[in-house]
Amino acid sequence: MDDPRSRILPLLRQGEQLLWASQPDPKVRFTGADAFLIPFSILWAGFAVFWEFTAIRTASQPFFVIWGVPFVLLGLYFIFGRFIVKGRRKRITAYGLTDRRAIVCVGDRTVVDSPLGNVPTKIDRSRDGRHANVVFGQQGLMGVVGMYQNTGLDFMGLGMGQAVAFYDVADPGDLLRALDHVGVR
Repeated sequence: MDDPRSRILPLLRQGEQLLWASQPDPKVRFTGADAFLIPFSILWAGFAVFWEFTAIRTASQPFFVIWGVPFVLLGLYFIFGRFIVKGRRKRITAYGLTDRRAIVCVGDRTVVDSPLGNVPTKIDRSRDGRHANVVFGQQGLMGVVGMYQNTGLDFMGLGMGQAVAFYDVADPGDLLRALDHVGVR
């Protein structure tokens, strides 16, 4: 991927100063939500495969065979696909913190930002202190939507108030200093 700084600099507004730029660590694959999502994924896929196997064996109604296919595919996405999507998304994402806003650039088409003034900011550090997540603003639907962010299931919360966030930032010292500089922490 290109240098995150070179991807964020063209997005700055007049007089805005870039304090920090980076990208998510693609080596981080799991989140706290996976404690629920992994067992759920296995149960979902297991039941869907059982349904499909039973429907194929009895085959009295082709509708039941066809009905099970999307559930099997969704189960496979829950187990494997979401990690592939999450890894790809991380490789094309750049983060930037300016003196005025937080910017997330995903690929060539998606740019979201959040002003820093009077916005609640949540900082979560990993136990070993080597990674951090920073969420700017409120999570929609009392935080339920935020459970899906950074899991590969982000699409489940689209349009419901997803917050701008920096996920899986490696060596977060520079980011935390930049947040201190703008008075966010």
